[in-house]
Amino acid sequence: MCVRVATFWLFWCAATLPSGGDAADAAEQMTYRRFRVTEEDGQVASIQPLPDAEPPLWASRVSQQSWDWKADAAGNEPLFVPPIPFVLPPPEGSGEPFFNHNHQPAITWCPNGDLLAIWYTTKGEQDPLLTVLASRLRAGGDAWDPSSEFFKAADRNMHGSAVFHDGEGTLFHFNGMAPERGRGWSRLALLLRTSTDNGVSWSVARPISSGAAFVKRNQVIAGPIRMKDGTLVLACDATPGGEGPSAIHVSRDGSGTWADPGGDIRGIHAGVAEIAGGALLAFGRAQPLDGKMPISVSADLGKTWTYRPSPFPPIGSGQRLVLLRLAEGPLLLVSFTSAKRKDPGGIEFPDREGGSFIGRGMFAALSFDDGETWPVRKLLTPGSGTYAGGAHTGTFTASPTFAEPAGYLAATQSPDSVIHLISSRLHYRFNLAWLEEPARRPEAVPTPPHDS
Repeated sequence: MCVRVATFWLFWCAATLPSGGDAADAAEQMTYRRFRVTEEDGQVASIQPLPDAEPPLWASRVSQQSWDWKADAAGNEPLFVPPIPFVLPPPEGSGEPFFNHNHQPAITWCPNGDLLAIWYTTKGEQDPLLTVLASRLRAGGDAWDPSSEFFKAADRNMHGSAVFHDGEGTLFHFNGMAPERGRGWSRLALLLRTSTDNGVSWSVARPISSGAAFVKRNQVIAGPIRMKDGTLVLACDATPGGEGPSAIHVSRDGSGTWADPGGDIRGIHAGVAEIAGGALLAFGRAQPLDGKMPISVSADLGKTWTYRPSPFPPIGSGQRLVLLRLAEGPLLLVSFTSAKRKDPGGIEFPDREGGSFIGRGMFAALSFDDGETWPVRKLLTPGSGTYAGGAHTGTFTASPTFAEPAGYLAATQSPDSVIHLISSRLHYRFNLAWLEEPARRPEAVPTPPHDS
C-alpha cells in the first residue's frame, strides 16, 4: 500500500448564480456540498453554497500530488479483481445521511490516483429527501471510504448524476435537480460544476443547456464523453418513464455553452461513444428492435438518429448498460443477458478449449469495428461467492456460469488501463487482456438462486 503526504484546501463563500461561460467555471472554487436555490418564474435564479463546520470525508486529506499510473500498470497480463463494495454507510453518529435505497452511481479517476464515486441515497425514489453521496478509493488503498453527502439542496429531489475527468485535470460533475418540494424526476434543472484539485473544491453549480428551467430531457446518465475534437457530450433521459428515448446535451467550447440538438436515442439510460468520422453510437434500455437491444447512430451530433437492432438481448427495470471507448481502441459494452432479474435467461460464451457455454447475468463485449461486430464476449463473474448487490439487485451467488443479474452500471478506465466498473453497490476491476482471454470451460453446475 502506498503512503503519501496529504493536503487539502478549504474555501467557504456565498455566491449567486454565475451567468455561465468559461469565466463561471474559472471562478474561485470552494469546498461545499449543500446549497440554497432561489427560483423566479419557474426557473433557477441563484445558487448559494452553504458551508459546513468541517469538510466532508470526500474533501478531507486529499493528496494533490500527481500519481504515477505507469508504476501500477498491469501491462499485458490479464487482471481481474473480485468485486468490493463502494457503497458503505457513514460512521455511526456522524450525522451523514444514508438510507436503504442507494442507486444510480457514477465513477471517475482523479489525477492523484484516487477513484471518486457518487450515487444517490433515499427512502423512496420520488422523495425530496433524495440526496447525492460520495466516496473515494484512495490511491494505493484496498477499501473505499465510508460515504458522506456530496450535493444537496434542501427539499429537492437530486435525481441523476455523472462525474468524469476530461483527461486534462478537470473533473466535471453534472446533476439533475427537481423543483422545491417536488416529487419525482419528471421535471429537472440540469446543473454543472467543475473541480481542478481532485474533487476537493468545486465551482459554483450553474444551469446548462435548457437547465435553468425544470423540464424533461434533463435526467443525467453516467458516462459523459469528450470527443476527439474536444466536444463534450452528456446523455440524459428524455422521459421520466421506464421506456422512451434518451437525449444528449453538447458543448463545443469546453463547457462554456451547451445545447440539446433535439434528436432522440432509442431507449432510456443510454450509453454513448464516438465512432469514425465524428459520429455517435448509442445503446439504450428497452424499446427493443426485432427483440434485441437497439443501436442508435447519429452523423450530425445528435440532431437526427438512425436505428438498428444489436445482437444483444434488451435490458429492463433495475438495469443500466455501459458503453466505453477503451484507451487501447476497442469499444466496450457491459450489459446483462436478460431483462429478467430473478430468473435471467442466458447467452452463449466461448471457452478457451474451443467450445462454448451458456452464461447468465452481467457480461462484456468488445467491438474492433465501431460496433458493427462484437467478436469478444465474456461473462463478468468472480466465479464464486455470495454478494449483496444493493438497490434492485439484491443478494446473488456467483458461479462460473452466473454473474450479477442486475444493477445500474457506470465505468471509467484509469491511465494504468484498468477498467473500473461499478454496479449499484459493487466495484469490479479488470483489463483488456483479461476480457480477451476466453473463460475456462465451466463444470456442469446448476445456476445458483438469486435470493431477492
